[in-house]
Amino acid sequence: MRRIVLSGVPHRADGRLRPFGRCVQLLLLGLLLAACTPMELAPITPAPTGHKQPGQVIWHDLVTDDVESAKQFYGQLFGWRFEEHGRYTLILNDGIPIAGIVPDKKGAAGYERSCWVVCLSEANVDDVAGLVERIGGQVIKGPGEIANRGRYLVVRDPLGAPLVLMHSATGDPMPSDPPIGGWLWDELWTSDIEAAVSFYQSLGDYAAQQVNPDEDEIGYWVLMTDDRWQAGITAVPFEGMPSQWVPVIRVADPAAVTAAAAELGGRVVITPDHPLSGGSVSLIEDPLGGLVMVQSWQPEESSDKEQR
Repeated sequence: MRRIVLSGVPHRADGRLRPFGRCVQLLLLGLLLAACTPMELAPITPAPTGHKQPGQVIWHDLVTDDVESAKQFYGQLFGWRFEEHGRYTLILNDGIPIAGIVPDKKGAAGYERSCWVVCLSEANVDDVAGLVERIGGQVIKGPGEIANRGRYLVVRDPLGAPLVLMHSATGDPMPSDPPIGGWLWDELWTSDIEAAVSFYQSLGDYAAQQVNPDEDEIGYWVLMTDDRWQAGITAVPFEGMPSQWVPVIRVADPAAVTAAAAELGGRVVITPDHPLSGGSVSLIEDPLGGLVMVQSWQPEESSDKEQR
């Protein structure tokens, strides 16, 4: 994936700076698992896989104070369908569960009322809890158990980016080429690349590789397990944006999806016709403030090591 680097800061229509990333504040992290714990959550995989790959991104949850608006936006944009499981909403792409929606009724996200949270596979969340603190991170909640889903730990990395570590009760999803409408990639946008790379290497036993060491642009690193690309790390592209994870959805036509997002009330932050995008990538903010990237991608574009 080519990295898009922009100068300039996103603003609201009234001219004030948009407070990107308020959804990553600690109160929201507490709400995430506080809301999830009493629920009967769907398992990470519908059927046991027997596959375990620590460091793999295995799930995404959207935390929002307006579930119905989120369903309308993402459903129309990507063709996703939804199943209600009590207060938890399961997201399906072509009939396959890929994510969930967690209601935040207390409005802890502030102006940003929607936020995607990634979940990484972890072999032993109890053992890693102490490690997180030793390498500069912070444990926010857990270790604990979520019925049907597995054992979890909510943490933030040394730069403040939140994430969930999970030992899935049914195993991790089997690696495969992502379908249209599925998760293609995940990027950590951070204020200190070197510190972030060091933390995640220690946390997930990743190998890290800089993929553009000779280019005159911002650094881009890839985290790998067993020679398989798992996630990217780069600098936050906007002044004042806190460190956070941003997921990427595979689409057939980024320009068409971007146009549709705007019609549905979203905001286009980076357009596919940006010079560094090559027509394949855009960054969209949903109507409630959640950030997601969309990208076109073909399996033959990457080597075996780069399948994701």
